[in-house]
Amino acid sequence: MRFIPELDRIVPYEPGAPLELVMRRFGLAEVVKLASNEFPLPPFDEVKAAVIAALDDLNRYPDGHATDLRAALAEHYGRAPAEVTVGNGSCELIMLLGDALLESGDEVVLGDPSFVVYNDICVRHGAVAVAVPLRDFTHDLEAMAAAVTARTKIVFVCNPNNPTGTYVSAAAIERFVDQVPEDVLIVLDEAYNEFVTASDSQATLPLEARHENVCILRTFSKIYGLCGLRVGYGLCAAAVRTAIDKVRQPFNVNRLAQVAAFEALRHQDQVEQRRRQNAAVRDYMVERLAALGRATVPSEANFMLVDTRDLCKPQDKVCAALMSMGAIVRDGNALGCPGWARVSVGTKEETDFFLAKLGSLEPTSLDENEGRPS
Repeated sequence: MRFIPELDRIVPYEPGAPLELVMRRFGLAEVVKLASNEFPLPPFDEVKAAVIAALDDLNRYPDGHATDLRAALAEHYGRAPAEVTVGNGSCELIMLLGDALLESGDEVVLGDPSFVVYNDICVRHGAVAVAVPLRDFTHDLEAMAAAVTARTKIVFVCNPNNPTGTYVSAAAIERFVDQVPEDVLIVLDEAYNEFVTASDSQATLPLEARHENVCILRTFSKIYGLCGLRVGYGLCAAAVRTAIDKVRQPFNVNRLAQVAAFEALRHQDQVEQRRRQNAAVRDYMVERLAALGRATVPSEANFMLVDTRDLCKPQDKVCAALMSMGAIVRDGNALGCPGWARVSVGTKEETDFFLAKLGSLEPTSLDENEGRPS
């Protein structure tokens, strides 16, 4: 088989290990998965009912234009339906933007580390990923603006950033947008936006409305609890939406995903409840980790980086040790954050389980008088 040579430079995405697989592998009765930034609660009851009601229609193709969902999103955000695009998760929209914009030799500016798919679309199209190091785990927007050249086609700003959880203000993003040429697409990847508690969390919306080269990506996978159905969306200029339509597959968002997302959007009161819950458990995690002497990176998402250095296991073995005890977290070594683990915010009970397992890896203190473990 003669595969394209670019495949040699692409590492397949490695998802978090499934609960059932870890339970079988290690013979565990209890396993907590905090590796994939999933929300710990199921979809809203109203969404589950809507999905069940739609099951009898699965012998028909879904609406290829996602007409009702796009209309609902347009109304929610004060846009025209032509300015809304939907995809099989926001990740698919990132890949489709690569298909629509990138050719060999083009450049893409992105933070480093950030979401791995940004780099993958560059490799796939022979484009150059211009990786700008984060500063204090946060996007260095000034350096990113300076990295834009005549070859730049796309700039990605993941906010909050995955994997660090850090957040840049809407004012900083507005200054950044003003510095980038109008023929460069600025993608604000806001997959974790609903978890943000900062007062300016929605202030990028009018910015996108004023600039045709700004595209905002969001998703129903996270706070809405619809990871298993995969539906994301973008707010963008009509020309961007048209370009995506030309490169996407027909019927790219399945019927149940459209039904679930349409219903989920109607329950913003429950979204607010989940935002408060996430923030409370996130604060609890930081407090408890600090008590263990574990540093964290300030996060506005539903995950955070946790320092895994100076434990009784080698740093690159910590996450494997935690998994063997039933606590699945993401190894920062694979995410460009060596010395850290990315830990999702779960329920308080899941958090306590993780903290207990992490605490068991703390170095045993020595009794100063007897010179042996106390």
